[in-house]
Amino acid sequence: MTQRTIRAGAERLEDLSGLTSLTEITSAPDPQEHYAALRARWGEVAPVEIERKDDTVIPAWLVMGHAENCHVMRSELEFSRNAANWRWNYDDLLPAGTAIGTFAPAEPRPTAFYHDDTERKRLREPLDDALEALDERAVRDQTTYMCERVIERMGDSGSGDLVRSYCQPVGFLAMTTTLGFDLETGARLMADSAAVVGGDGDQVAKAQARTAATVLEHIRLRRRDGGRDLTSHLADHKNFAHDGEIATSAIVPVSAAAIFLTAWITQTLHQVLSDRRLAARVTGGRLTLDGTLDEVLWRRSPIGHSPAPRFARNDVELGGRLIRKGDALVMGIAAANGDPAVHTDDLWDEVDNRSHLSWGTGPHACPAPRLARLIARTAVDQLLRHMDVTLRAPDDGLPWASSPWVRHPEQLPVTWHRATGSGVVG
Repeated sequence: MTQRTIRAGAERLEDLSGLTSLTEITSAPDPQEHYAALRARWGEVAPVEIERKDDTVIPAWLVMGHAENCHVMRSELEFSRNAANWRWNYDDLLPAGTAIGTFAPAEPRPTAFYHDDTERKRLREPLDDALEALDERAVRDQTTYMCERVIERMGDSGSGDLVRSYCQPVGFLAMTTTLGFDLETGARLMADSAAVVGGDGDQVAKAQARTAATVLEHIRLRRRDGGRDLTSHLADHKNFAHDGEIATSAIVPVSAAAIFLTAWITQTLHQVLSDRRLAARVTGGRLTLDGTLDEVLWRRSPIGHSPAPRFARNDVELGGRLIRKGDALVMGIAAANGDPAVHTDDLWDEVDNRSHLSWGTGPHACPAPRLARLIARTAVDQLLRHMDVTLRAPDDGLPWASSPWVRHPEQLPVTWHRATGSGVVG
């Protein structure tokens, strides 16, 4: 029997036991060791545990290969984003109160995030148009102002957790400001988005309901008062049938800010502050800040696994593995970005290479990579420009955020003082 035949065996996903959890992988000291072990046993597509509710293990196929991820992301006729196609939904297997149930609802919400084909196109076009209409210079200036205010609150010197004091508020408030929210409302949305990322099923549902109500009221006010922010551009788009569709579409970048921007800013600052060779390349001009951000996406991806599973429409073979109709597939972004098949042994060969999958690819690719990069680049630059920061890592290493989706240090214990020049690293 060939290895390919073994991998394409008839195991049912629900019959497999002893599965590695996604959270175990993302919070490990080295996730790539987990991916290597899974590849050695299963190939590029491996069974994993998304979540455990009481005694019920909720399984999925983790897609790890770069080529396999690209195939799934580009093939919505085979692999749907609509969770109505998930067997755990249509066979009523999913326990009540799960976190994954909020990301993969049986009744898809009216946003391109949850739909395919014609409906996806109808709902995606307004977001693409609104992002295209944004004044990026204004976004940069708003983000710079936000960073300066947060840095002012940090004081001329001090110590503490850089994630809580800087990375989270800057990333999130920059995005909510782009949507036209004031700082007070942005802070409330930030608290609710944190509950969505880290809470249990009941907390997630309540936080999502509060966010929806806040965004819906904001849409009505922006339509009445006008503006040039992202919400104002969405509010009058012809494709939307009602305000609920606008609100749901606006919530996507809010959630993305909570999940992705904080992780990307944190990971980048962590690497610059902890890796002297990387810091020397940045301060010496051999690596631009954009190059640094891309190196983090390639080699230390802040998105371990996409929180948007796909669902097989029919039985299909993928990576030598039989995927059954109704199975869930999780896109292994960090595994794909670390796939040895797409790397060389020379780091300089990959400078400014942006073929990583942190933005996804295909019809459901992230709509706002330019906006996210602009905010992240500004946030990192402003801190390093205005503060001399020294990382005070414990001897046993930093704890990693407990999440099945994102990877970044849970805390960055640092000391800081106002910079006297342009030096950035302590």
